[in-house]
Amino acid sequence: MINKLKTAYEAIELIPDGAVVMVGGFMACGTPEILIDALVEKNVRNLTIICNDAGVPGRGVGKLLANGQIKTLIASHVGLNPEVAQRMNTEVADDRLECVLVPQGTLAERIRAGGAGLGGILTPTGIGTLVAEGKQVINMGGKDYLLESPLKADFALIRGSLTDKSGNTTYNGTTRNFNPLMATAANYVIVGSCEIVETGEIDPNNVVTSAIFVDAVVGGEQPWQI
Repeated sequence: MINKLKTAYEAIELIPDGAVVMVGGFMACGTPEILIDALVEKNVRNLTIICNDAGVPGRGVGKLLANGQIKTLIASHVGLNPEVAQRMNTEVADDRLECVLVPQGTLAERIRAGGAGLGGILTPTGIGTLVAEGKQVINMGGKDYLLESPLKADFALIRGSLTDKSGNTTYNGTTRNFNPLMATAANYVIVGSCEIVETGEIDPNNVVTSAIFVDAVVGGEQPWQI
């Protein structure tokens, strides 16, 4: 059996400058802080981060942003982190953040499409707005839809509540959010988990993310607190 257990620093060692990284979480709830901290310490640069939001100052993706590691942010909500606006409007070109805003439902479906190997999704969200600029409009049944491309990543950093040594993972409450979707849509998936148990200890009926999607398991994640 492949040994998937790693330290946080061992797990993120493969992430290079310029990588595309999905990060689970919703306003940092469900974000693997232990992996984010290791990525900050490694100080890789020019990352493209796909996340629901920009975290908040001092939590989640907000740590990467404050450290100047994100070149492009693809997200649906960034209003809780003032660093986004500051970085988007800086006069220093090398420090400027490219922020691509995607409607939340569309973001989730684009990630799902990436994980399922689909060529894209059709959605009415954004028709007649700036969201539609440069995108193909397809009429189905007399109604216009935007063709949105799938999203995939080189790496996904997800947070589990309970994970076995093979990588089978469960989530507690709303920490689940984007994590299961992202686990299917990346080439290399790292789980930062609150508790690790022996393979077979988790009832298969309770497994949300199967071990087949997980490449590395890191323990020591702390329960999320406000």
